Amino acid sequence: MKVDIGCGHHKREGFIGLDIDSDSQADIVGSALDLPFKDNSVDEIYCSHLVEHFTPQQAKIFFSEIYRVLKKGSQAGLKVDHDWSKKKLLKKPDHKYRYSVKELKKIFQQFNFSQSEVRKKIYLFGFHLRNKIFIKLIK
Repeated sequence: MKVDIGCGHHKREGFIGLDIDSDSQADIVGSALDLPFKDNSVDEIYCSHLVEHFTPQQAKIFFSEIYRVLKKGSQAGLKVDHDWSKKKLLKKPDHKYRYSVKELKKIFQQFNFSQSEVRKKIYLFGFHLRNKIFIKLIK
């Protein structure tokens, strides 16, 4: 089972979409902070532009939920918005926090992921520079 958490209107092909918004492409309407899956039941997780919608305390819950539902040896790939300034990122009313690489590592290091990789990447998307953090976690 492959799950796209916070899929919004851009659900990844071949994945079960989960989103809190019923007006999305979600197959399951539910919270990322209380994933509706059994322990050790998910083969892969994809999540793009969701973590910045969580406070640090909520992010801890989110990563604990990812750890709980992933099967041993399975992976989660996440993309986190890391805009140029806290003021610019938080201009969006539903964004709660601007995470640094260091803060994200600290949050999910408390779980027993067998591997973790976090990198910040600046790249050109169309005519705009993007500033994102990419996370790969393996249980």
